[in-house]
Order: sequence, then structure tokens, then C-alpha cells
Amino acid sequence: MIRFAPKARFAAVAAVAGMLGSAATAHAAAEWFPLQVNAVAADGKKTPVMYEALPKAAQPWDVCVSFPHMKDSFWLAADYGVVEEAKRQGIRVQVLDAGGYTQLNNQISQIENCVAGGARAVVIGAISQDGLSNLLGELRKKNIPVVDAFNGIASKDVSARVLTVPRDEGERAGRYLAQKHPKGSPTVKVAWLPGPAGAGWVELFNAGFLDGIRDSAVQIVETKYGDTGKEVQARLIEDLLQTHKDIDYVAGTAVTAEAAVPVLRGRGLAGKVKVVSVYMTPGVYQGLKGKSVEASGMAPVVLTGRIAIDQAVRLIEKKDVIANVGPLGRVYTQADIGTLKTETVLAPADFKPVFRVGK
Repeated sequence: MIRFAPKARFAAVAAVAGMLGSAATAHAAAEWFPLQVNAVAADGKKTPVMYEALPKAAQPWDVCVSFPHMKDSFWLAADYGVVEEAKRQGIRVQVLDAGGYTQLNNQISQIENCVAGGARAVVIGAISQDGLSNLLGELRKKNIPVVDAFNGIASKDVSARVLTVPRDEGERAGRYLAQKHPKGSPTVKVAWLPGPAGAGWVELFNAGFLDGIRDSAVQIVETKYGDTGKEVQARLIEDLLQTHKDIDYVAGTAVTAEAAVPVLRGRGLAGKVKVVSVYMTPGVYQGLKGKSVEASGMAPVVLTGRIAIDQAVRLIEKKDVIANVGPLGRVYTQADIGTLKTETVLAPADFKPVFRVGK
């Protein structure tokens, strides 16, 4: 059971300028809380709470933020959320780009160098669920708090977590298909591409998706792992279509969905083979609007980045913090995509990666 101080209110997530970039959107970005989230207990029990960020950091603390890469719109949105919250709280942030999901050693060395430069806390979008354990143990010895953001880290040396709850995201996508194709209805065949093998979030995507389709008419014909670059995903999809001539769905990451649309169109399979994405990007959003993507999960990526920074500041200042925050997500389809508040999920169209704030 999570216990809260009687008057404690905790920071949530923020809607920031979606793709409009207007003055009204900028105003909304400065007032992104309070917001309802789930506080997740050690046993997985979720308790709805209102999360409210600190008004401002007590000092311009130095914080390291480590991302696997910056080559897709998910991490661009994460960067945007981190950068805007760092500016709002008045702290200094260095954002690190490890170079891809194969670059675990680079992620580790970048974090070590950043901490050696004086960082008081680290926010990590982990490349590997288990590969950072030794590093986190060393950081704990140095009293450097670590916020596990977005992807998930197995280590007990994490000080707080704010995940886009990849298991839930995978389950939502699977459940969407299961509800559409329940047990007893004709079998549908799905090519499943959850992302790079070994990444914590991919394993969680996979576990959730398998749970979501359990006891349904959904059959996974093959699971293909690979880096979340469009070229890699397109090659994997081509291989799957070559091997399996009767696929009904391509399901997987947002990059998978984006890559699938032109591949299916080129093979004359658009509409025949449907596309489902686990999470949202501008390309997936446009695909839903243009009816080339059937459905997509949504996690408030921008808001998750904001919460991670607020958690880091709270940990540095030894203030109350929710140890495990679960932002709320859902599945959107072509029928209701017009209701999505894009500013909670996507960076503005003109946003470019920012690697330093306040330095």
C-alpha cells in the first residue's frame, strides 16, 4: 500500500505544444499539472492519484538525461518534455544520445562522464533492462539518484520510475486485436515486430501483447526483432511478407507501422494487410488520419519526460516522490483519432533535438 503525506500532491505530466506551436499551446505547456496518473505499488497495484510538479527547483541543479538515440519521434518527444520541464524548473540538463540500441557500452560511459562532471541525478531511458545494473550500483554508492524513465530497468538501485508502461502498451494493442477477433471467430494471422532484442521495453511489449491476445482468434505467425530504424523495420517486413503469404496484420512499434505503410502499398497489399502500432508518432498519427494505419496505442511521452525531470529534482531535494508513476494511455483508431490531444504525445513539428539546457 502506498502511503502519501496528508497534504502531498504530486506532479504529473504535461501537455506541451503539439504540432501547432501556437501561443495558446505554449501557455498550456506552462500549466501541465495537476494530471491524473497511476501510482504503481511493488505488487503492481495501481492507485489513481493527481500528480503536480514542483513550482521551481530550489537551485539550478545539474541533471544528466540519457536516451538510447534521437532518431525517431518518440525520443524527440521525450527530449521535448525533458527540455521544457528543465527550463520551467530552472535546472541545468545535459541530454545524452547513446547512438542506438546496440550501444549499451556507450550509454554507460556517457552517463559515467556526465556524473563525473557534477550531475546530481540521472534520468535514464535504458538501452537494456539488465545491462546497467553495475552502473546503477556505483551511482547508488555515490548517492546519485536515478530515475528510470520510459523503458524500464530491472535494478533495485533505481530511485524512482516513470515509465510509459510498455507492458500495458503491448497489452492494449493485443487486447484491441483480441476484442476485434475473439475466440471462436475466424483466425487472423499477425506478424509481430516488437523492437530490438534484449531491450527491457521490448520484452515488456512482447509479454503484454501475448497477454492481450490470449484466448482469442489472433495467431502470431512470426516474431521479428530489430532496431527501430525505418530501413531495418522495412527489411524485416519484406522478409515476413515473403515468407508468409496470408498475413492479416503487421503489428509492432510505431517505426514498424511507419515502415509498413509504403511496403504494403508497394506490394499492392494496402488495406488487405492492416497495420497496428503499439505507440504513437507523427507518422502513425497521420496514418490514422489518412486511414493507412488501423489503430495505435498512445502513451503521453512528452508528459512522461516532464515527470522524470520533476522526480529527479524531488530526489535531489529529498522531497516527497511517487516511487513508480504510470502515465495513462489508451488505443486510438481511425474513428476517434480526431479526439487525441497531440500536445501530450508529440513534440512540435519544428522542434529540433536539444542537448543542453541552462549551460
